Amino acid sequence: MEVHGLVKRYLLFGRRRDRALALFGRTRNLTFVTALEGVDLEVNPGEAVGIIGENGSGKSTLLRLVAGISAPTAGTIRAAQPLAPILELGLGFHSDFTGRENALLYGTLLGIGESAMKERLGDVLAFADLGEFIDQPLRTYSSGMAARLAFAVATHVDPRVLVVDEALAVGDGAFQKKCLDRMVRFKQAGCTILFCSHAMYLITSFCDRAVWLHNGRVQQCGPAQEVVEQYESYLMQREKRQISADTEAQALRVVPPLGGKRGRLREVRVLDAAGSPTESIEPGMGLTVQLTVESIDPATRYHLAVAIDSQDGRCLFAAATHWDGVAPLSGGTSHTALLRIPALPVAAGSFSLSGFLFDDNALHIYDQVVVPAALKVTSQRWTPSLLHLPHTWVVPV
Repeated sequence: MEVHGLVKRYLLFGRRRDRALALFGRTRNLTFVTALEGVDLEVNPGEAVGIIGENGSGKSTLLRLVAGISAPTAGTIRAAQPLAPILELGLGFHSDFTGRENALLYGTLLGIGESAMKERLGDVLAFADLGEFIDQPLRTYSSGMAARLAFAVATHVDPRVLVVDEALAVGDGAFQKKCLDRMVRFKQAGCTILFCSHAMYLITSFCDRAVWLHNGRVQQCGPAQEVVEQYESYLMQREKRQISADTEAQALRVVPPLGGKRGRLREVRVLDAAGSPTESIEPGMGLTVQLTVESIDPATRYHLAVAIDSQDGRCLFAAATHWDGVAPLSGGTSHTALLRIPALPVAAGSFSLSGFLFDDNALHIYDQVVVPAALKVTSQRWTPSLLHLPHTWVVPV
């Protein structure tokens, strides 16, 4: 499958007259929004490529164009046939038709003749496992049941290209496993797969490569784990910037504390075992956090703290000189302190690291610095684990 120079723009109509003019090709003075701009992508047979990005980044638009549901504004798409898309729930279905009738209809839309589809219908219905609902109107189905039927039909037409957009998110655990097992078999048989998901563990474990879309453009394309790590780092930094902006905006609305700022953190750095600055460590490795303090008043006493947070805001680790019984800093205008962590038992992921400067009671925060680059724990293989713990297996011979 090949995509070159793909562009998709949608016209914006402020008046009914504008829509009528567009029907006659008169769009010169109309405004538009660009959903995709200059997207290039090649996917080989037997390869699975994950499409990731924020909501509104153009993921679903790209899949709809590849599936032929929408026409591009510019660019070319070449995809082997048959191509089976599993996109919006209910796409290609009729709400008043039964599940059995919709299976035949959907198969026809995918290019399978009615007689051939009837021969495959037994396998399709067995995979969907809808029971007596198979002869009930689609409007009586839950979203998960509709997804079962759509996936069953799409994967029983022997597609050479399979396009999946979050269809697994609505199924139960057993159905998701069955779908993933089938997708793995398709991939092994040489099927090309485009897979869009917000579940990064699925992208890293199933896909060979990943494409990160940002504002309709390809931000990064490469090995799935590398792209996911960069994307997660971006999300974390974006969240931190938002929190920082909110905190700053709130600070403008309150009276500054008495005494003002007595000191600041000039720098917070992460060092590896050799003492060199680093942004990445291996699972279970140690690290050192270096904090440099500038003091306005030599008589002021300071406590320090360090926190490592996960992307969802949970504190993975925290240490403070006050908690650990370390005497506060004092007696100078510049201080450099080190926090040594012999081993960080984390398996993989991206984390934010923050340094804090407190008063001598460790109650008032003078300053806080978030290290700009995320701390990455990189594993040689994908793992669902948060922790990296020593372990052994004892199995019968």
